[in-house]
Amino acid sequence: MRKSLCSDEQQLKERNLIAEVTTGSERAFEELYQLYFSRLYQFIFQITRNQDAIEEVINDVMFVVWEKASTYDQTCRPSTWILGIAYFKAIKRVEQNIVREERAVEFDDELDYFPDRSTQWISQLETDNWLETAFSRLSAEQRAVVEMTYYQGLHYNEISEIMQCPENTVKTRMFHARKVLAKLFMELNGRV
Repeated sequence: MRKSLCSDEQQLKERNLIAEVTTGSERAFEELYQLYFSRLYQFIFQITRNQDAIEEVINDVMFVVWEKASTYDQTCRPSTWILGIAYFKAIKRVEQNIVREERAVEFDDELDYFPDRSTQWISQLETDNWLETAFSRLSAEQRAVVEMTYYQGLHYNEISEIMQCPENTVKTRMFHARKVLAKLFMELNGRV
């Protein structure tokens, strides 16, 4: 009972901060930013897997919160609204990175005399930790579902709201993510 009370109090506080942001309160915006920074940092990293882009994406998210605070209609939790914005900003960044990587590969193909250095050392860093490796094998959507479920504590219906897809799609993404993670775990333990 105490946990839900704290949660209710926290949601009320966040709703009030968003309402204050609609009036142009920089203090309220700063407090909201501080409340969400760590949460957004972890969430965005799990989707983008790009440490360099996280703060820029957080700033993009919070800019939207500043600009669109008046559109928050309180039909969902503040975290659902803000993480929804973060999800789409992170997915957009992933798509931009894919385009950049494709261009870089095209450029590298034109410069055959350079050794293949583009992804080998990055790949090596990811394999140092099996969880990092496992997450890299998931699609951005699967990583987002895992992150929102296990690290953000959201329910499937909230995740479906954030991702703007049916709840069954969220469940399917989680099912496939679990299969990939289980298979990798088995491989790493030499059981496959």
